[in-house]
Amino acid sequence: MKYLLNCICQRDVVDPPQDPGIHVVTGHGLAAIVSQVEESTRGPGISSLLAFEKVVEAIAARQAVVPMRYGCLMESEEQVVQLLEDHRQEYEALLIRLRGMTEMGIRLLWPASVPPLLSHPKSRGAAYLASLRNRYQQATPAEQEILLADRIVAALARWFAEQRREMSSSHQGRLLSLSFLMQKVHVDEFREAVRNVSTPPGVKLLMSGPWPPYNFVAPAD
Repeated sequence: MKYLLNCICQRDVVDPPQDPGIHVVTGHGLAAIVSQVEESTRGPGISSLLAFEKVVEAIAARQAVVPMRYGCLMESEEQVVQLLEDHRQEYEALLIRLRGMTEMGIRLLWPASVPPLLSHPKSRGAAYLASLRNRYQQATPAEQEILLADRIVAALARWFAEQRREMSSSHQGRLLSLSFLMQKVHVDEFREAVRNVSTPPGVKLLMSGPWPPYNFVAPAD
């Protein structure tokens, strides 16, 4: 058996989960939420990933946590305690920084190609949208992403403390992921502000969260 590490939290405020197979390992003023798992050469199934996320989300809803990505395995409880000792200062600093915070996400999908404008616009509003489309079409893909990301970040600046960006590609087009670290009390205002964000024609926007702050436990690149 191995120990799968779910998250780290403060020892004096830990609220032990009630899920069977999940327990708390404490040491050096910290607590690690772990679950015993069978060693396997196969990748985790969807049910295992969902169960893992459910545990982390339940604890993060009640207190500050340092969430771990799935797959952080320890050989024994003694190794978990050693991890807490080796990284005590790092975890303590993170827990202070993440107290009362949560993560929200925005995903922007650019289609493989943007359809051309078929007719000349007649109204000022249509003319503005056409000029915006032309601006994005003339820019390089990297410039398009930077322009739109900068505009969205500026529009939401009052609601978040930190933000991260990640770009990837798929058969559907280019995907830009924006992650925002913010106080939990600002989630509703953030959602309302995102609803008022406009995107270029053809670009899809999807908002998600709140989540445990997975993207903010490591230093930004």
